[in-house]
Amino acid sequence: MSRSTAYGEAAHGRHADEIAALLQAVLTSPGATDPALRGAAYRGDAVPGLLADYLVKVRTQSYRVTDDDVNRMLTAGYSEDAVFELTIATALGAAHRQLEAGLRALQGN
Repeated sequence: MSRSTAYGEAAHGRHADEIAALLQAVLTSPGATDPALRGAAYRGDAVPGLLADYLVKVRTQSYRVTDDDVNRMLTAGYSEDAVFELTIATALGAAHRQLEAGLRALQGN
């Protein structure tokens, strides 16, 4: 096992409880949005209408999200809390997938 692979496994294992707690808090805690919708945002599943375009942008080009994007969501009827929750769920899902892909690469899978 290479040093980088061992480090990747140790880092993931060392933070597994924190990652699980974060996922639980973001995806299942009471909030402005339904947990099923947050779960869909996290997984990158289909979501309704304008929300789909916004979440794809968050997931794939987060550096390009602007106040105008958020304002479109607010104008469409989403509350600030809802936009925040869905943005966090989407970003967390993208980050978790990237972490898992990096760990798999370290393991040679």
